[in-house]
Amino acid sequence: MATLHARGISLSFGAGPVLADVSLTVAPGMRIGVVGPNGTGKSTLLRVLAGLQVPDEGSVTTAPPTAAVGLLPQEPDRRAEETVAAFIERRTGVEAAAAELDAATAALAEGAGGAADRYSEALDRWLALGGPDLEARIGETLASLGLDGALASQPTATLSGGQAARVSLAATLLSRFDVFLLDEPTNDLDLDTLRALEDAL
Repeated sequence: MATLHARGISLSFGAGPVLADVSLTVAPGMRIGVVGPNGTGKSTLLRVLAGLQVPDEGSVTTAPPTAAVGLLPQEPDRRAEETVAAFIERRTGVEAAAAELDAATAALAEGAGGAADRYSEALDRWLALGGPDLEARIGETLASLGLDGALASQPTATLSGGQAARVSLAATLLSRFDVFLLDEPTNDLDLDTLRALEDAL
């Protein structure tokens, strides 16, 4: 369980402010909707809350400080030659956690100072994000959304818009973040996948 705090967030692009002195608290179990016309900064606010955009003023913190915050963006950020499985590993945070675990393991083998604590923290994070069984869960989750499990080895660049939306949803369902930020998550979803999203929430 985690709490997300934003205090006095302000951000400007070009001549005008996009966010002005925004403060909010998301407590464990809360579900909050952000509503407003296009171009008013909703996606920007979510990026700031996720730590992907640095505000001009203000701060975003979590309690505990180690809480993981994940963002499902409006459009899947597909990369050339990246497979569906690799995309999901990246979006769930498992890829970054595995890389840190590898680095911590190497530091431990070299006897670097503080390596034991670093390794312990890296291992805990990888485990918490579901690293050990993610591969098995990918096939099951894709199938539950009406996609062939074999799609996991297919490049994301070859997916249709509907398939890409379902794969993004699969990444969300497979994630074990403490706080989820969803940017227009219902885009390109049919009734069955909408129900899957509702059940997850």
